[in-house]
Amino acid sequence: MARHPRALAAGVYHVTAHASDDRPLFLDDADRRRFLELLDAAWATCGLELISYVLMTNHYHALTWIPDVRLSEALQRLHGGYSRCHNKRHRRTAHLFRAHCITRRINDSDDLLGTERYVARNPLRAGMVHHALDWPWGSARAHAGLEPAHVSITERRLRGAFEESGNWRDRYAVFVGA
Repeated sequence: MARHPRALAAGVYHVTAHASDDRPLFLDDADRRRFLELLDAAWATCGLELISYVLMTNHYHALTWIPDVRLSEALQRLHGGYSRCHNKRHRRTAHLFRAHCITRRINDSDDLLGTERYVARNPLRAGMVHHALDWPWGSARAHAGLEPAHVSITERRLRGAFEESGNWRDRYAVFVGA
């Protein structure tokens, strides 16, 4: 029996998806670049706002604003498109993603900031970098003003959580780096 679509209301969500059987989602930087291209295209096509993201080895995280249930369509486009590209490039045929991704609604600005910190610090906790802002495959460097974003990100909700401070990027860098 097919799984019923999730009833997602407009709001900000933390989305994370893992590779099946702990196999890597990203074997190299070319995989990461292709995933980001597809992420950008899927979100634009479906009218979603990407607030933040990080690509790990066997999973990814995204903070996104959705107007309605279009997240399901965006994830189908992203996961299906990336799986086809990945499997063709690496001569594989098995499922790449686990059956279901995890979505959790963000309740308020404090929840947004706490989740953003968790997402940005994921590579640090995994021992991939010595500082959260050193990881090139996430949006934290762009939010901190260290480099341009690799994909279209919408920062107004994150900036608003820092109370529209004129130096919100500096405060962000300290917040995720502390």
